[in-house]
Amino acid sequence: MNSERILQQVQASLRPQAKAFLQERQQTPELSLLLRALLFVGALCGAVLLISASSLHIFFTHSWPRGVIFLVAGWILLHRWRDDGSGRGLFLRQLGGLLALGGQILIGLELESWLRYKYLWLGITVLAGVSYPLFRSSFNRFFWCALAVSLCCYKLIDGGDLGVTACGLIGLGLFAAAAGIFIKRLFSFYPLAYALLWGCAWVGGLEAAAHWQIHTLNGVNMVLAVLVGGYLYKALCGKKQRWLGVAVGAVCALVLNWPSVLALAAMYLGYRLRENVLEWVCIAGLAGGLVVFYFSLDISLTYKSLFLIGPGLLMLWARSAYAK
Repeated sequence: MNSERILQQVQASLRPQAKAFLQERQQTPELSLLLRALLFVGALCGAVLLISASSLHIFFTHSWPRGVIFLVAGWILLHRWRDDGSGRGLFLRQLGGLLALGGQILIGLELESWLRYKYLWLGITVLAGVSYPLFRSSFNRFFWCALAVSLCCYKLIDGGDLGVTACGLIGLGLFAAAAGIFIKRLFSFYPLAYALLWGCAWVGGLEAAAHWQIHTLNGVNMVLAVLVGGYLYKALCGKKQRWLGVAVGAVCALVLNWPSVLALAAMYLGYRLRENVLEWVCIAGLAGGLVVFYFSLDISLTYKSLFLIGPGLLMLWARSAYAK
């Protein structure tokens, strides 16, 4: 994506600041990938040594004071130094990010010993919410948000006590929140959106592990069929084969398992928004969902094959019809 397209997606009042930022980035010299990798290895070794040395009992007997110290030290390094193209600035920023991550992990371990399983989800969620505005690292934000979403979903499902419909509705709610972030182009919340999509996959995996049987034509599939059919009816306005597309989409949403349907929807969303990362992540998610769908069907191999061949032939038929 070039600078002009980026500026077109920014609000008019913020375009002068965005233009100045892009010009500054273009003037900043770029370090080679090899040098960046070597600096990261050095920062990683330094962070590991500092955190390991602090674990000696002559300093602290608990993890949380060390975690707070490393958290503050990492925040200072990240905000004191900029990636101005020099190796020194990049090394200190990498070191600060790793120290902050190590501090968060130490605090999380202390929360685990305090809260145990019952309220651990709440402690990790608070930690993720506090650290999100403090650190701009996409990995840091995604890691803690994904961990918080995973613990919250596991707490809701509680080892498979909920039914298939309830699990599907949880996944649908997570997907709707992530889709809203992508559609509104809230770039600072993209790590949260990917964490919510991870939550969809996590809920689907927990459901498959608990029941190990795919129940099609359930309440979630019916809701998805209505949503997919309604969207296609509106999107294909003016097309001759309008009802063909609506029927194909509704049938696929009814037959396939809900994680695969949501992966298809997210892949289409990434294609429309030109978000290549989202598109490729959802392609991998679709492949995983279809694998789980195939091996979880409690039917013969012949019917399993028909369950996959049928929707594929319908999609190819609809594609050829619209290509004419």
